[in-house]
Amino acid sequence: MSAYLLGRIWAVPVRLQRTTNLYRWRRRFSSSRTVDGLKVLFFGTDEFASFTLSSMMDQNYTSNPPIEHIEVVCPQAIYKRRGKKEVVDWKSRAGTKAESLGIKVHYTTSRVMTDWKIPEVDERAGGGKFDIGVVSSFGSFLPERIINYFPKGMINVHPSLLPKYRGPSPIQTALLNGDTVSGVTVLEVHPQKFDAGNILAQVPFVIEPQHKRADLMILMGHVGGGLVTKVLGQLDLVRKKALVQDESKVTVTKMFGLLDGQIIWETMSAEQIMRMHRAFYGSESVYSFFRVKNKFHMIKFLELHRPNPKKYPLAPNYLEYAPGAILKARKHPYIEFTCIDGCRIHVTRFQVASKQPVDAYQFNAGYIKKSKDIRMVTSPTDTRRLTPPFVYPEGYVRPTVGDFIPPVLLPKKNKVEDEATDVGDEDTPVLEDDDTFV
Repeated sequence: MSAYLLGRIWAVPVRLQRTTNLYRWRRRFSSSRTVDGLKVLFFGTDEFASFTLSSMMDQNYTSNPPIEHIEVVCPQAIYKRRGKKEVVDWKSRAGTKAESLGIKVHYTTSRVMTDWKIPEVDERAGGGKFDIGVVSSFGSFLPERIINYFPKGMINVHPSLLPKYRGPSPIQTALLNGDTVSGVTVLEVHPQKFDAGNILAQVPFVIEPQHKRADLMILMGHVGGGLVTKVLGQLDLVRKKALVQDESKVTVTKMFGLLDGQIIWETMSAEQIMRMHRAFYGSESVYSFFRVKNKFHMIKFLELHRPNPKKYPLAPNYLEYAPGAILKARKHPYIEFTCIDGCRIHVTRFQVASKQPVDAYQFNAGYIKKSKDIRMVTSPTDTRRLTPPFVYPEGYVRPTVGDFIPPVLLPKKNKVEDEATDVGDEDTPVLEDDDTFV
C-alpha cells in the first residue's frame, strides 16, 4: 500500500520526500532539530521493523511532524570465527537501516531485558528522557519497569488484525493458512503478555496470490510506519477510543524453524507446498531429500510456481508417477514434480546443502543424471538398500484422468445432463476453479 493510499485512508495528505542526500535529510529531520514533537525510542529487529522505521521517517515530513527525535534499540550483531578473523554471522536489519539513516543505535547484549539500562536522549538533541517507546518485531519481552519509564508509555506495531495471530510469526501464519486479508495493528504494550494491549488503530491489507513473506515484510512495514506516525500525532484521541481485545477470538502463532519447511510428499498437496514456499521465502526455504548414488542430499527449492495447464500440458504417462517424482528435466528451464493431489509444481532454482544455488539446467546435469532414482523422498533411508517404493496413505484414492483437465477444456453439457450427472456422484471430486487441478 502506497503512502498516498495510506493518506487517503486517514483523510489527510501524505507527502513522500525521501532523498539519498544525507546532508539534506539531516537539515529536514535530524537528531539536533528542535520542534514541538515527541522524542521516540524505537525497539526493532527484523525486516518488518526496518521498513516500519523507514516509513516513519518518510511520513514525518509534514507541517507539524509528530516526531522530534528518534533513536533505535536492537540486538547486537552475532560474530563467528572464520580462520583467524571474526566475521558477522547475523545483524539486525533495523539496526542496519538506522545506521544508514544516521540514527543513533543502542545495542542490547542479552534477549532478557530485566537488567537493561534505559538510555537517555542524545545530548545534541537536548538530553533528558524519551517521551514514548515504539516497538516493532523486537523479539524480547519488555518488563513493566521499562514500560513505566516512558511518560507516554509504549505502543507496538504488529502485522496482523489482532486479536488474530498474536506472537512472533503472523505474516508466515497468514500465508500458510491461505488468508487473503491481513492487516497492521497499533496497540498498547501489555506488561504481562505479548500483543495483548488495547487496540489504538488498525488498517486492513489485501494479500495478493503473488505475495511472499519478503514482499509482505516490505509492504506491511511501510503501512505500519505510516499508521504509527498518525497515531503519534493523535495519541490522546486514539487512546480515548481504544478497544479491548476479545480474548475469545485470540489465536497465537509459533516460531518457525528449519523443520517446518520440510515437504512431506505423502500428505502435502501442491497448494500446501506453494503456501510453505511463500511463507518461508527469504528465510528458511522448503526442502526435500534426493539420493545420488549412496548418499542423500538435502535439496532446497528456492524458486517454484504452479504451472499453467494450457501452457504446460500433462505428460501422457502422468498417472504412473508417484508424488515427488521428476517428470521433466532435460531441455527445460524447470523441473516438474508430481504431488499427492494430482497437481504439479515447477522448480526453477535449487540449492544443495552447503553448495551454491543453481538453476534447473545445472541441477539436472549435476545430480539427476548421476542418480538412479527419479523422485524426491520425504526423509533419508538406508543407503545400503534401494530406495523403497512410495507408500500411499491408507484409504487414499488417486484422482482420475478427467480430474486433471481444467474445467474450461471439458466438453459442455446441457442442464439436463448436469442434473443427471450430479445425482449419485457424491464421491466425485468437484472442480471449483481453474487452479484446483492442472
